Amino acid sequence: MQSVVLLLMILVTVAFGSVKETPQEIVTKYNNYRTICTGLGYRNLSCNAEKKVKQTIAFQTTLSSSLQNIKSYQAVIFDTVKLNEGNGYDKTTGIFTAPEDGVYTFSWAIASAGGKYFISEIAHNGKPIAYSYSDGSGRTGYVTSSNTANIKMKKGDKAGIRAHNGYGKFALGGYYCTFSGFKI
Repeated sequence: MQSVVLLLMILVTVAFGSVKETPQEIVTKYNNYRTICTGLGYRNLSCNAEKKVKQTIAFQTTLSSSLQNIKSYQAVIFDTVKLNEGNGYDKTTGIFTAPEDGVYTFSWAIASAGGKYFISEIAHNGKPIAYSYSDGSGRTGYVTSSNTANIKMKKGDKAGIRAHNGYGKFALGGYYCTFSGFKI
């Protein structure tokens, strides 16, 4: 930073120190100095040149009704959307589609009832990434499990929660089950 300030001070002194120079000579000197600075690795940028407007991508959903005995690898459709910035989550399919490349964080929680269970997984483009096991077997009351996964996605990639291998016996509705995600 000190070298840039020193270089600018020298440029101003040399460029404007002599009143005998014509405007064309001053422009020529400026262009020469700009060439030298560019050669040293400095870039000529406007104040807003490097600012990118970052699109917020985030969603928060819940399950309004209980699910029972859902099929192997069937999507859990979290049908109540509380937030959907970037419009990546589809409440009709339960699938999040990445609007742009990046790393995304997903979290989900599944509540089940005593004597029942629900094993869920998050899948990225159909491949399981992580599991969550909500087991109320031999218990009374309700149990909840949750998990989080970070997934590197390309634009158009898909991620969603589904029942693992036929173990979707009971998931409690009434907003006790949630699925959310955001781009890091």
